[in-house]
Amino acid sequence: MLERIVEQILNKVDIVDVVSSYIPLKRVGVNFRALCPFHTERTPSFYVSPAKQIFHCFGCGVGGNAIHFVMRMENLTFTEALKVLAEKAKIDINLSESKFAKDRALAKQKEELINLHKDCFEYFQEQLYLRKNIEAAKYIIKRRITKETAKRFGLGYCPEKNDLYERLSQKYPKEIIDLSGIFLERNGKNYCRFAGRLIFPIFDTMNRVIAFGGRIITDTSAPKYMNSPDTLIFSKSRILYGLNIAKQSKENEFIVVEGYMDVIALHQEGIDNVVGVLGTALTQDHSFLLRRYKNEVVLCLDSDEAGKRAAIRSADILYQNGLMVRVMELEGAKDPDEYIKKFGKDAFLLKKQNSMFVIDYKIKELKNQYDLSKSDQKFRFVREYFEKILTPISNEVERQEYIKKLSDLTGIDENVIAREFSKKAQKEVRRIENINYFKQVQKKLVLTDIERLKKNEIYLLSLYTQWAPKSEEIKSLLTENDFYTEDIKILFSSIKNLLDEGMELSYSMLLSFITDESILSELTSFSSKGFEDCDTAKKAIEELKLNIKTLELKLELEEAQRQNDAVKITQILNELKKLKAGREGESR
Repeated sequence: MLERIVEQILNKVDIVDVVSSYIPLKRVGVNFRALCPFHTERTPSFYVSPAKQIFHCFGCGVGGNAIHFVMRMENLTFTEALKVLAEKAKIDINLSESKFAKDRALAKQKEELINLHKDCFEYFQEQLYLRKNIEAAKYIIKRRITKETAKRFGLGYCPEKNDLYERLSQKYPKEIIDLSGIFLERNGKNYCRFAGRLIFPIFDTMNRVIAFGGRIITDTSAPKYMNSPDTLIFSKSRILYGLNIAKQSKENEFIVVEGYMDVIALHQEGIDNVVGVLGTALTQDHSFLLRRYKNEVVLCLDSDEAGKRAAIRSADILYQNGLMVRVMELEGAKDPDEYIKKFGKDAFLLKKQNSMFVIDYKIKELKNQYDLSKSDQKFRFVREYFEKILTPISNEVERQEYIKKLSDLTGIDENVIAREFSKKAQKEVRRIENINYFKQVQKKLVLTDIERLKKNEIYLLSLYTQWAPKSEEIKSLLTENDFYTEDIKILFSSIKNLLDEGMELSYSMLLSFITDESILSELTSFSSKGFEDCDTAKKAIEELKLNIKTLELKLELEEAQRQNDAVKITQILNELKKLKAGREGESR
């Protein structure tokens, strides 16, 4: 049974180990904290509970167990995530009889898309070496790409006139061809979006072709580069070009560049640890991808002002996600491809050797904007230094080092800087706490009765799951009739059945039954603090049952009032009076 497989995996893996393999965690009391990998934030609001084996972000509300975390990080189905965790835990599992029909259908679509991309890849490669497509071969020679390099990176060509759609139609259903994003429909006809372009196949880390990039070689009015759109198997914010090759490099770091040609040109010169972003800024997902293989990164982006700004933004993301980051500047060339052709491999490697640690690079760029001999500019520099240099640093030793550097640059006493920064940091923490409190208050203000009812049911289910395995009395306290919302009622029945079968149901496992994101968020944000013994848990359960019954009666009363059912209204009002009297009696 799938439930037994889930139980086995969640008992074997530790969520702290799983999460920390993707993002750096910092212990805070009994829990761990980090910057959330699922939304952009400057102050950590993502928490991992080792006791409950769950995670929750108080910023964006995302929560779940180790399976949900891997699903989100890797863009996987539930059963695919189970397989990943089973491998980590060295557990042999058979998911062929999985009850998740939706997962099976999605996995089948993904498999077909992988096969379709493989067929396209072979077609594009074949076209590159045909005499009639000599212009593509000439372009490769013009860019000084050798035949060996072209084969290594699987370069291809898509002719203006091609029969690719017709070929694929003989093997794949229209739905799959459309899902690939390779074709555009105009006037009832399907055109390959890469027609007339040199093709750069994009591989995942398992060496499967999952997308394509195309470079125009003749028509100057068309966009220079074009990528596949995001699909079931491809997301440009989660893929790095050339990583399938670069991950095998013996170098300690990755060099990150911007374009296909930059990656290819550097690899051709024997610099085999280069990867490229696909026409997008570096993201948190990219940083997790890089951290799987190496802990150090050298950023080598274009040398114009836009490139410098991108370098700082990218460096911040990588650094805050636990990578050691250096920034490399190239003078005399617009990009790494041009630089290595102009000055050679040794000059490039010397530049890499002299690359600057990310914080030092940011200080250099910031300092260039101010004249520190003028008091007003010095004070503005200090304010910006606090915000852009000191605030993002979480390590106290590093922060102290950069307080000293600020003192050296400005002549202001270190202790004065440390005191001022501490005051500013505390003010910022209070500001964020106030914003979060206001958000929580606003949430509470706009809750409808049905939302309040569901929230109470979720809390009740949460306490039941924690305590029913430990206490027969609590296990018998609840029945289906104590719940009003249909999906939570079904969830309760499933949990009770598993407990009756003798399964040791953990809080983490409870979450595996849930597909509703709002319920997951509530269950992972609910704190059971204060209910550490059976009696207090029992009292809380009884209180929640009363709350649910009261809200349920209120909803029934509204319905009776809408229907002008006087008998029903009187009956419900009497029940509400009894509940209120019972509650007041207990409080005395």
